Amino acid sequence: MSSRDPRVPSDRAPREGHLVGDWLPVRCAQIGIVAIILCAWQFAPAALLDDTLTSRPTQIAAQIFKWLNSGVLQQEAWFTLSAVIAGLLAGGLVGIGGGMLAGTVPALGRLIEPPVKFLFALPKIAFVPLFIVWFGIGLSQETIFTAMVVFFFFFYASFNGARSVPTALSNMLILAGGSRWQRVRLLYLPASVGWLLAGLRLAIPYAFVSAVSAEVISSQHGLGNLVKTSASVMDPAGMFAAMFFLLLVSVSVSGAVLFLGGRSRWSV
Repeated sequence: MSSRDPRVPSDRAPREGHLVGDWLPVRCAQIGIVAIILCAWQFAPAALLDDTLTSRPTQIAAQIFKWLNSGVLQQEAWFTLSAVIAGLLAGGLVGIGGGMLAGTVPALGRLIEPPVKFLFALPKIAFVPLFIVWFGIGLSQETIFTAMVVFFFFFYASFNGARSVPTALSNMLILAGGSRWQRVRLLYLPASVGWLLAGLRLAIPYAFVSAVSAEVISSQHGLGNLVKTSASVMDPAGMFAAMFFLLLVSVSVSGAVLFLGGRSRWSV
């Protein structure tokens, strides 16, 4: 029988009710702020906002619907999303493998971690011209550049997750006859899942930034190229249309990851 006094209400229900009660006013306030900004943008006098530089929300919306009807936005968004997904997969696999090795083999960790820290501190955008020379202009160059950027998030997530495992648990599994692969599969990987979810949440926005940056610098496809092309012909409506659609895609992907991660038992 529980020792809790039945006359004392549980703190779980009030806390959940409090969160539900706060959700609607916060969302209404956020929508109101966005509406005020859009109205101010739309109706600001030309002396304050030059249409040739900033356009107007109605013109941007018209451009979005025009590109949606012609399929341009869907095609360019899929190109960008392909680079992001492929980069996340490639960078994630290499980062998790490298971080797990460095975290489970102390001598290897001491050897690998300093160069990784050095590379992590470098501005990654400086590698784009080099990658253009090596891999040409196209999806492969954007994918490899995106993978390089997100690699560090997965590396440190698995590295810290593996190092967080108590030595006593690892020694017990060794005494039980567990191989290195069994220790990784049964102990280190499960201990790193929470870290990896947090790393993935951080990696997704950077993956979009990397892919779009590569498209702006050197690409003939993608939402970044659409922004660059619109800017080159002084079309602010096209620029903002591509940027807003990019925002929608990136927020949708990040929101889906947050939703799924928040409902897993490893959520952090």
